[in-house]
Amino acid sequence: MHIILKSGLTAAKKNMGPGLLLQGFALAMVLLYYFHAPTHHLLLKIPEIKQQAGLLFPLLATAISGGLIPFIFTAVRRELPAIHPAAYLLFLLGFWAINGLTVDLLYRAQAVWFGDQADALTIVKKVLVDQFLFCPLWSAPFAAVSMHWKNCGFSFRRARAGFSRTLLTVKLPSILISIWGVWIPAVAIIYSLPLALQFPLFNVVLCFWSLLLTALSKGEKS
Repeated sequence: MHIILKSGLTAAKKNMGPGLLLQGFALAMVLLYYFHAPTHHLLLKIPEIKQQAGLLFPLLATAISGGLIPFIFTAVRRELPAIHPAAYLLFLLGFWAINGLTVDLLYRAQAVWFGDQADALTIVKKVLVDQFLFCPLWSAPFAAVSMHWKNCGFSFRRARAGFSRTLLTVKLPSILISIWGVWIPAVAIIYSLPLALQFPLFNVVLCFWSLLLTALSKGEKS
């Protein structure tokens, strides 16, 4: 337990700066929606596009914001991992497309369960389900296993051979601790918007977060 807490808190401290920047950006978007008429009207066009695209919207939007844009940024900086670029890109697109679909379904389900109002109690309920049920039961394990498979060169045989209980009992909890400090405030801000705008803001925040982490990794290596 001590190892998990130490690893998670170390990562949380490292993410504190970019996390605050991320949360400030998301909060600015929400404030502009509620108090800046031009931004309000511009953002209201997004749900129309989402409705027309159907399920393709969450699949494509998150694949682009979480996968394609960070991939291009990483490729320009010549920091791609030591695997075939095409395979890595396809992995990112598929990984984030699946995540996008599940997050969109989560937002829709929570609107049915708790309503679409933006009062404090509703936001708290949604944040608790998002971060303490959905995240540890699905998104974090899916990410840990997927990244393990990617790190094994997309070999199922190597992934099975290298799979250990430590991956889920030590690494996964430490990852959860490190991201909660960033994403609990971020999703609280996201849930303060109407349902139609929650998923688009999630994608903007995700893209911004991915680019920040990529930029920070450069500084750590230099």
